Amino acid sequence: MSEDAHKPMFNLGVVLRETGIKADTLRAWERRYSFPTPERTSGGHRLYTQREIETVKWLHARQDEGLRISRAVELWRSFEAEGKDPLEELTYPSYVSATTLPAGDGIEGLRSAWVEACKSFDEGRADVILNQAFALYPPESVCLDLLATALAEIGEGWYTGEITVQQEHFASELAIRRIESLISSSPPPTLAEGVLVLCPPGEGHTFSPLLITFLIRRSRREAIFLGANVPVDQIDEVIQVTDPKLVILTAQQLHTAASLRDMASHLAERELPTAFGGRIFNLIPELKNHIHSRFLGDWIRDVPSGVDRVLRDPSILPAPESSTDETKLALAIFLNHHARIEARVWQEMSAKGDPYDNTAIANVDLAVNIIAALELGDIAFIGREIDRVKGFLENRGFPEEILTVYLGAYTEATEDIVGVEGKIITDYLLEVIA
Repeated sequence: MSEDAHKPMFNLGVVLRETGIKADTLRAWERRYSFPTPERTSGGHRLYTQREIETVKWLHARQDEGLRISRAVELWRSFEAEGKDPLEELTYPSYVSATTLPAGDGIEGLRSAWVEACKSFDEGRADVILNQAFALYPPESVCLDLLATALAEIGEGWYTGEITVQQEHFASELAIRRIESLISSSPPPTLAEGVLVLCPPGEGHTFSPLLITFLIRRSRREAIFLGANVPVDQIDEVIQVTDPKLVILTAQQLHTAASLRDMASHLAERELPTAFGGRIFNLIPELKNHIHSRFLGDWIRDVPSGVDRVLRDPSILPAPESSTDETKLALAIFLNHHARIEARVWQEMSAKGDPYDNTAIANVDLAVNIIAALELGDIAFIGREIDRVKGFLENRGFPEEILTVYLGAYTEATEDIVGVEGKIITDYLLEVIA
């Protein structure tokens, strides 16, 4: 900083306006921590230097990342004790004593400790661990290498039956709450092109698009998250108000990949550049070729560079090939008759002693995914979902025969009710249960 940065030139009003801090808060910091220490005029009024203003901003940013103010002040002083300028540091030293850190080394140990805290529904400990992580590592690393990776581990634990749905929901809510806090405290944008981030109709998983929003904000670009389950017929009004240069769509499930496809096509008709991503496109890579949009990449950490790449060349991709006539016909027939299929399957499974709830849930899940696969142009896309259900049931001790019996009843009912016009559906189901 220049020498002028150390001259006491600014009154309290300037500091409050520049930092967004309340006067009572700033006075409390000065009283409790002697930090900052402004000079006084002959009349007793405070005069701050430019460096002191930057110091207050720095402390406020550490608070937004989850540190208590006492820890933030301690962190500042630890930098100075090491002969470093805190305003020039991009990562944080280990100011927390080893005895207070969770077991394990590095961010992997913190992640393991956070997962254990969530499994125990210990919100206080989970928050302490995150606060320590944000003190030790840049926010992007904590969000990607701790929160995102931990949620993936917890999701896998739910799939294998080692973690309950309540534990999974608890962890997700804590992670979402922290990401939302980070987004609200992100620095103001310096790049002109704004980005909208949203979930298409039916998509309720918001952690990934929130993380995308945060990463874009950290790259100093404006990003607005519209939330879950955004209707196609209401997006035009939002676009008119916000005038984005790019819309990012995310989907985690097969049926929401189909609604994402519809949203992308709708935006392409309006010549608005779009990009997309999400777990389902990594699980079924072929899906990418059925979306009228630009794929952002397999790794969420690469989203900011992907956004820059699309904005440098915002041309709309050619529309993918449309579905075959056979697929379109099968979709139309299935949409008209799937309720009859489900009723018949329920009757058959009920006669075999299977509870109504099991069959009803399976019917809804299978129908939604058959429709999505046909809309996307390839019935084989449901294979991944059927494998997932098989694994889920097996991990919970259900005999595999239950699903085989159910799929057999569903295939027979489909073949009888939709006939030759739905042959591509029954042929695939027969292949699955063979």
